[in-house]
Amino acid sequence: MTHRERVTRAIERTGPDRIPIYHCPFPGTLARHGRKLVDLLNGLSDDFAADGFSVPQPAQANAPKIEIYTDEWGSVWHRLRGYTAGEVREFPLASWDSFKDYAFPKLPSFERVEERMRRTGHRWYEFGYPYGLNLFEQMQFLRGIENLYMDLGEDRDEVHELADRLVDHYIAGIQRCLKNDADGYMFSDDWGSQNALLIHPDKWRSFFKPRYKKMIDVVKNGGRHVWFHSDGFIIDVLDDFVELGVDVLNPQHHIMDNAAVASHIGGKVCLLSDLDRQHILPEGTAGEIEEHVREVTRLFGNHNGGLILRGELGPEVPYENIQAMYGAFEKYRDYPLDGSDG
Repeated sequence: MTHRERVTRAIERTGPDRIPIYHCPFPGTLARHGRKLVDLLNGLSDDFAADGFSVPQPAQANAPKIEIYTDEWGSVWHRLRGYTAGEVREFPLASWDSFKDYAFPKLPSFERVEERMRRTGHRWYEFGYPYGLNLFEQMQFLRGIENLYMDLGEDRDEVHELADRLVDHYIAGIQRCLKNDADGYMFSDDWGSQNALLIHPDKWRSFFKPRYKKMIDVVKNGGRHVWFHSDGFIIDVLDDFVELGVDVLNPQHHIMDNAAVASHIGGKVCLLSDLDRQHILPEGTAGEIEEHVREVTRLFGNHNGGLILRGELGPEVPYENIQAMYGAFEKYRDYPLDGSDG
């Protein structure tokens, strides 16, 4: 079974030979642990990263700790060296006065994805869109979060127009990228705080859900999988993600209670796991990490598929805990997972 077939069967719950693995180390983690982590990751099965991992180039001695860059939308980011994104400090649409003349960036190209699929024989699962499809977050990056919340609260015409323009922009990009044979499209919006949805569920359903549906329908009509990443406490809208037709959901499931999340999506949506990166991965013992992995596989891996194992590895995660996580992945990777293992 190829890596691509394994992932597809897990998503569609048609019986993969084992649980697929998705590696997720931060650049700072690779820099901290160096060659031993790179060798560990490249020696393990990975059903997505066909190109493997390498040790990042060390920063110059006088390199700033905070990196500043401007993205293709005109948002100015400040990022702690070694992490993945950072936060926006300057917003191109901080004033609505700039909106009329604001130009969206060029649509993404899919040539790099196509070239990689040719080179690897499309044996790995591939994402068709070069960036995350992030409606809510992109609106924050353009307006600023305080402004955006006021816009939503006041139900301004401009915020509806901005959202619709973004949806049209993303759909045009999806339609272009659907010309290749990639397998899935990743939507990514963090919708929760530590203990609640960031806006009222009714507002989420009236403003954002129909716009997500419009984009998701294009992907689904193209015969591709829909992935959705969302951090935070989002239990109020888990059923909505099922209704929208999401195939793979990547929530911060541990903060909501794993069993509660499983009661909403188990057997309906494939879980891309997000093991507890706040406490268990950085601070837990090897036994606690193994038990955590065992619980996740027991709850979500009983549907003839329905689970892809992933643990986000920040620089604060000790190497021994990374080893423990992958050891547990190996121990509990096989179907069926009925809770009697180990």
